Amino acid sequence: MDMKDAVSLKKFLDSFSLDLIGEPPLDTDILAGLLDRSGFELLKAFSVATTQGFACKRSAPGEAPYVVVAFRGTEGKISEWLTNADVVPKDIGKAKVHSGFWKAFNEPENRAGPTVADVVSGIMADSRALDQNGDPLPLFFTGHSLGGALALMATQALAPNIDGACYTFGAPRVANYEYFKDIKTPVFRVVNSSDIVPRVPPGASMRILVGLARLLSWLTSLMPAISSIFDKLEKFLDRLNGYRHVGDLRYLTDVAAGRFNDVRLLSNPPAIDRIIWIWKNMAAGILVPVKSHSMSIYRKKLQHIATDRM
Repeated sequence: MDMKDAVSLKKFLDSFSLDLIGEPPLDTDILAGLLDRSGFELLKAFSVATTQGFACKRSAPGEAPYVVVAFRGTEGKISEWLTNADVVPKDIGKAKVHSGFWKAFNEPENRAGPTVADVVSGIMADSRALDQNGDPLPLFFTGHSLGGALALMATQALAPNIDGACYTFGAPRVANYEYFKDIKTPVFRVVNSSDIVPRVPPGASMRILVGLARLLSWLTSLMPAISSIFDKLEKFLDRLNGYRHVGDLRYLTDVAAGRFNDVRLLSNPPAIDRIIWIWKNMAAGILVPVKSHSMSIYRKKLQHIATDRM
């Protein structure tokens, strides 16, 4: 990509993001026109209950075609699903998966309607998503926030071993290791510095909370009424235990306000470094981890990294 192409892509992303989040809701014709500006053909826009997204195909002359399925996130409604009772996982054999995400992907808006899984399956079977020999084109799933969780669900359920990849941005934990054990499709999870959303639901740290509840139950064993409360708390926390991330981490470093030229993209930095960095940001302001979840910040940082790599 030369500098002219980079400038054109930046203009496209800027206008696309503003139009996409504007009011009234973006209609299909506008979406198709926005995608066409950058050499993509809209295959389908979909909306099932609270899940929205679209599929498009790269159709630029002289370039190999591929298909992208993008899921819309919930950037403006973080509090709604962070506190959702559906965080208690659904058991599927040895696998555990976030009940809310599972329902969003697998349950229809009404009894007769299609599920998100049905819609995505239809996109994958569309003749436009196949090459001239009838074989699937390279396929990429992506999404920000809740959209990233749904992209992971789609990869696990429909495309565990494909020519393509799954890219998530600021996605929360979705399930335990067992749920993702059969995935061969590459998964890359991009996390912006102190973004709080990829830290929920709690991962390995939940073991500490379970142990603490167990200890408190033992310490209060001579007071049965209180001890029973900690017993119940331990059982509840143990049900939440097991959430883990899947895929390779790509970590966007913190920068001073507006200084996106200083950002770096790190591959799988040590956990201790990430813990130190997020605590530094939390000390600077309690809302910093929430503000770091903004997709506009992700986009600006990635634009600068892409430009630097040319």
